[in-house]
Amino acid sequence: MTTPTLPNRDVLLFHLSHNDLDGYGAQYMTRAAGFRARYYNADYRDVPAVLERIFADMAKVREPAMLLITDLNLTAEQADMVARRIQGMGGSESTAPSVAPARNGLLSPDMAAMLKQSIVGTRPQPEVMLLDHHATGEDAAEKHAWYHLDTSRCASRLAFEAVAPYLDDAARALYAARADFIDVGDRWLKDDARFHRSIFLIGLMMEDDQLAPPLDELKREYRFHLMDAFFRRMEEGASLEALERAVYDFRKDFLKGRVEEGVYNDHETPLKDKFHKLSALMLPEGSVPMLLIDGYRAGIFFNWPHDVFRGVVMELMENQGKMDMAIRVGGNGRMSLRSNDGVDVGIIAGRYFEGGGHPGAAGGVLKDTRLKDVNQAIRSISQAIVERKGEVKPL
Repeated sequence: MTTPTLPNRDVLLFHLSHNDLDGYGAQYMTRAAGFRARYYNADYRDVPAVLERIFADMAKVREPAMLLITDLNLTAEQADMVARRIQGMGGSESTAPSVAPARNGLLSPDMAAMLKQSIVGTRPQPEVMLLDHHATGEDAAEKHAWYHLDTSRCASRLAFEAVAPYLDDAARALYAARADFIDVGDRWLKDDARFHRSIFLIGLMMEDDQLAPPLDELKREYRFHLMDAFFRRMEEGASLEALERAVYDFRKDFLKGRVEEGVYNDHETPLKDKFHKLSALMLPEGSVPMLLIDGYRAGIFFNWPHDVFRGVVMELMENQGKMDMAIRVGGNGRMSLRSNDGVDVGIIAGRYFEGGGHPGAAGGVLKDTRLKDVNQAIRSISQAIVERKGEVKPL
């Protein structure tokens, strides 16, 4: 089966892919070919929500755009929804203000029509393409011409073939070999001599990156960096043992130029703590919701990995002074509280969250043990405080 070529590099590419090696590998290929892309990653359960975010982002652009989906097989219903949403994005802007008919002495009908056109405008019809290799997408592929299903090679290989015409000969040979390498592990080709190396890279991509959850772009760049570093070292002839030993250097190199030189060269600071410092520096304003609890500024961290939470809040509280205490809430309602001097989270946890602990570190639990997102967590925290006559309001 022939893989279709992406139409051109002039369009703005919205590229959604899976959050594993093959998913990032497919994006690695469009990146190598120089596409102007906005990248998104999702696990299967997150696909509907991420697609909604993509459609919202696409609606804001006024230039030719394309949605590319790789390494994610859509259900027939999801594929139908994508087709409807893409179709609905073409033509006149539905949100533009109406222009009233011209009255005598004002605009002529021709001038009124020209004014209306300049206000309304048109949005080019976006294109869509899906490249996948999971047989479970067969029903959707049979129904939609843009759904290209090929079970004989992984999504990274399909994406490479889709962009290969945009690469020069040297780059085409290089990225073809890298795509084939990913294919070995992704499709579990155990008889291939590259198998153990390929699955090692799969595991490396899935390991905790020690970066804050809101930093999607930075986390993706980190994985692209790991792939580049791994491939370069392997192509120089390194053994698997040598590659494993080099992982520390791969990770540290990512920090170069992103953290202060003194932090980068500090031999007494663990590497993961340096990633936490980077996270605290890079967090966008407003990415951590804030509550004022009994007069204290509290950051709310929903489902953050424990290590990342601990390291990042130390930076935000102690070094940047952005909050007085931090509350990590898991989807199961369990809480971890940390604070600066002068704020006793042990008392706060005991008073409001059926917990307790030390002045600087405590734990608790919410009544709601099936939290879906940070907004629900904030509502549950606020309700617990109000029920016990405390003071809470958003910041």
